[in-house]
Amino acid sequence: MMKAGVFALTLAVLVAFTFPSAFAQQGTLFTYTIHVDFFAYPCSLTVGQISLYDSSGNLVGVGSSPYGGEVEISIRTPTPVNALTATASGEATWGSYYTWPVNGSRSITLGSTGDYWITIAMNN
Repeated sequence: MMKAGVFALTLAVLVAFTFPSAFAQQGTLFTYTIHVDFFAYPCSLTVGQISLYDSSGNLVGVGSSPYGGEVEISIRTPTPVNALTATASGEATWGSYYTWPVNGSRSITLGSTGDYWITIAMNN
């Protein structure tokens, strides 16, 4: 019984060192933190939905900003992302009487993993 356990352990170590790239690739994740800011002068903003799309049009992240402030969206993916398009939709308010829908989008190019900033001009 003891010989079988030692044999299995030895075999597992041998396989792990023989095919290291297969074991190493399983844990690789590319991590991006996208900071999204908004503006619409001279209005208050409520941004209901922020969506991030990669260059292929795949949705890779979402967020919201109920008070119109910066949103931080983290993306973890097994493949690198070269470019992102951020789209936002919400509501602008003038005083407390007049509100209207606004939206905007902006694209950026990404390099390696890390932090990136996008500022979106919200228009009607």
